[in-house]
Amino acid sequence: MNRNFPLFPATLRFLAVLLMVVGTVTGAQAADTREVTSPSGIRFWIVEDYTVPIVTLSFEFKGGANQDPAGKAGLAAVLAAMMDEGAGGMDAAELKAELEARGIEMGFSSGRDALSGGMRVLAEEVQGAFTLLAGILAAPAFEEQALERIRAGFIQRAVRSKTSPRAILANTMRDNLFSRHPYSLGSRGDERTLARITRRDIVEQHQRIMARDNLTIGIVGAIAPQDAARMVDEAFSALPANAALEPVGDVEPVFGFKKHIEFNTPQTTVSIALPGVKRADPDFFAAYLMNHILGGGTFSSRLYDEVREKRGLVYNIGSNLSTLRHSAYLSAGFSTRPDQAGQALDLMLDEIRSMAENGPEAGELEAAKKFVLGAYAINNLDTSAKIADGLVRLQAEALPIDYVEKRPEYINSVTLDDVREIASRLLSVEPAIVTIGPQPVLRDAAAN
Repeated sequence: MNRNFPLFPATLRFLAVLLMVVGTVTGAQAADTREVTSPSGIRFWIVEDYTVPIVTLSFEFKGGANQDPAGKAGLAAVLAAMMDEGAGGMDAAELKAELEARGIEMGFSSGRDALSGGMRVLAEEVQGAFTLLAGILAAPAFEEQALERIRAGFIQRAVRSKTSPRAILANTMRDNLFSRHPYSLGSRGDERTLARITRRDIVEQHQRIMARDNLTIGIVGAIAPQDAARMVDEAFSALPANAALEPVGDVEPVFGFKKHIEFNTPQTTVSIALPGVKRADPDFFAAYLMNHILGGGTFSSRLYDEVREKRGLVYNIGSNLSTLRHSAYLSAGFSTRPDQAGQALDLMLDEIRSMAENGPEAGELEAAKKFVLGAYAINNLDTSAKIADGLVRLQAEALPIDYVEKRPEYINSVTLDDVREIASRLLSVEPAIVTIGPQPVLRDAAAN
């Protein structure tokens, strides 16, 4: 989740420094996760920890941008931005002053498949924080004045993105990969779709998405499970019992197309896409390790070594395995001088073909396993916010509650044959290629 906590009071700043010094919830503690059901029947996962007097809450509702109605792309993103703009009889300024006075960090965001929120608060203020959250979730103000201000900011950003080569390239790739599926639309909309969004749209989207049967919660920190259950009820039980989401089908991305976008820029940017695997796929970890060896390991991958280190053709290059709720794909890319973009692309495609035909070496797989196992705690368990987000993510992906404990076993069970087989399956497909720059990189790429 990529939430932006707008407030960061001085007390929490001090505690953040303290957390860096003494550490926070450890990996072992994170593995000690409990599932609790509130008196009203709301289930959530909790890690109880009193290392520091802070409570962190993370939650999400299924249905983010994929629920935006036709012609109103960006609605879920605007809804998320409006959530803390006044509630419970307080306008935006009064609500933010109240949050600041109590030392509460709170934020909302929207992604392709979920609308999420969270807060972090000193344990002594946790009751008041949940009470405020209850008012925000059940009775947000959605003031017209706030809507116009937020809309203006979104439109300004959308207009700016039209001059960003990376944004143009990403939009072109997404539009062609997921044609006519909700994933083909920009999650933050454009000036035309944003202009159509009304306050009534936001109220209706809030009612459709934010419901108890559509909710996943993770809590970490200095709070007893029974107290957390009571406060979860206070914050969420007033929401409707059932969401009214529009069904969204799975989609197989379209590969094999080539497009070039003429753009007067000093660099050429190249992006390719290949099949991926969803998180629930039994070959997920084989694909994850294969991607790490190919381009996911920043300073140790084949792409980095061959294209950057040995030939100096790019400053950075990498690949990524993207798992969405309704699709998956593997992407790779780089930016470089226009006159050497073609050579760099040829090398990248050669490495992908080599991985598809021969797979990794045994030593590469062992090194990848060692890195992936060691990096998990650093990247996912070093703050209470990351752990709370992780609890939500694991539940949303229907992973077991002891996943953190068993993850090493899953990774160590992946064999060299598993990785070679998944490499052949995913990388033997003709990739989608999109380039943007002053001159074509591929002769047969269609001008956009």
